[in-house]
Amino acid sequence: MNKFYYAVVVTLLLATSACRLSETKDGLPKQTVDLFVRYLQPEQEYKAEAILLEGDSLPLAKSVRFPDGIRFLDKNLTEVQVTENLLRYSTEFGGEFAPQASFRFQDKRGDNQSIPLTMEVLGEIELKMPDRLEGQVELNIKSGGALKQGESLVLVLTDRTGQASTVTIEGPSTSGSYSFPLVSFGNPVKGNAEVYVVKKQVRDEQKGKLQVHLTEELYSASLQVKIP
Repeated sequence: MNKFYYAVVVTLLLATSACRLSETKDGLPKQTVDLFVRYLQPEQEYKAEAILLEGDSLPLAKSVRFPDGIRFLDKNLTEVQVTENLLRYSTEFGGEFAPQASFRFQDKRGDNQSIPLTMEVLGEIELKMPDRLEGQVELNIKSGGALKQGESLVLVLTDRTGQASTVTIEGPSTSGSYSFPLVSFGNPVKGNAEVYVVKKQVRDEQKGKLQVHLTEELYSASLQVKIP
């Protein structure tokens, strides 16, 4: 009985070791790609950045090169050595907003990856200020103002003294019309002011062993308003 038990145990240990060796041999380190896109609508200017990290956890991960580089809207991103341990890929260029834009690159396994952008451009913006500090601000965006999960609108107000304050509207929402108290901006100085809107989307998704983190930002033109 003891000999039989010993034989079973040895067989199981050998099988387990073989599995572990197979996993070690065939497995690849976890990779995280951090992607960022900013689009200035008035200037029609794109900025795109990408960082590829490798490791089982973010605190221990190190930035590595994309095996075959990375492209955004068919533009090659340029590799920049930011610090000894940080590689960033980036590009800036002008052009109309592209609703079908995507990042394209090859992962560690040699698979081609395409990470599309899904945010809709901002249409015409109307911003109506109240006639008293206790009143409501009325915001209406003709198109692209309805928010999905993970999207937000950030209104940045700069008063006549140069003091800036923000209000954030979190998605999801069913339309591009919003109302909020003027005092949400804090205590801006009475008089002429400027407001612009930033539409932001943050996405996290898993594609096999590849963790994707994407941040996209759209900046509107500045609107002239008056603080009562």
